[in-house]
Amino acid sequence: MIATVTLNPAIDKSVTVFRFEIGKTNRGEVDRVDAGGKGINVAKALQRWGSTVCALGLVAGSNGRFILDALSAEGIPADFVNVPGETRVNLKIHDPERGTETELNEPGFRVTPGHLDELRRKVEAHAPHCEVMVFSGSLPPDAPPEIFADLIHAAKTHGAQCFLDTAGPGLKHGLAAGPLLIKPNRAEVEDLLKTTLHSRRELVEAARTLMKMGSEQVLISLGAEGAVGVAGKDSLFATPHAVKVRSSVGAGDTMVAAMAYAAIAGLSFRQAFRMAIAASAATVAMEGTKVADLAAVQELIPLVMLEDVDG
Repeated sequence: MIATVTLNPAIDKSVTVFRFEIGKTNRGEVDRVDAGGKGINVAKALQRWGSTVCALGLVAGSNGRFILDALSAEGIPADFVNVPGETRVNLKIHDPERGTETELNEPGFRVTPGHLDELRRKVEAHAPHCEVMVFSGSLPPDAPPEIFADLIHAAKTHGAQCFLDTAGPGLKHGLAAGPLLIKPNRAEVEDLLKTTLHSRRELVEAARTLMKMGSEQVLISLGAEGAVGVAGKDSLFATPHAVKVRSSVGAGDTMVAAMAYAAIAGLSFRQAFRMAIAASAATVAMEGTKVADLAAVQELIPLVMLEDVDG
């Protein structure tokens, strides 16, 4: 089984606004309202692909009930800690005329040490039954930056392999707990390492630095350019097949889902990385946070260009 852990879930509202202008009144049309948050997006992808998955995390208020109802409707078991307040709403504004996508993300509800202790107990209860646990997304206000590291330690103690997809202090501390895999984007790596990355060689060297900091495998996502993947002796650059982009929401989460799926299936790192790039490409061709089915992902796998990079 695979479990996902989302500390700061969200309602993802996708809106289309033609000629979106800052500082002016804009009128748009709501396209989709989805249960979101990085770990929840991962769980939805895995469920769509036929994996046994469970979603854990924190929720609050009526938006939290919407998320739990949405997970139930998709057949995804959920075990969340209810906290006071309200689950955030993330607004995605798509301007098809200008070809832009703007995100407005709320900070989320506040949590106490007691809430996090309760979540840790849930992680400890589920970890013995999980081959992989995925820890994803931002931290809610008041959550200590060490919380992902604490949860990863708890999961690893009970035998689960851990993936981490976060940024900032949460990533820095989480790395020290030794996750199997991390998936930052270029900007998040540059922020963590206080450097600017241009060439493929520089990206590979940065990934190797992150491995020295604790992770066994590193994927650095580069948007439409593709991604760098480093593990063991493999230093790879992947270029996706070009698709018509409808929404970039959840593209990185689908990459993480594919790596988890591949881990359960026993695929090599090269095979897993190729699938992750194909899954991301298939997802951006979907609207809102919809997930492409496994057949669509598999169709794109042979079209992914994989190159070895010295580094």
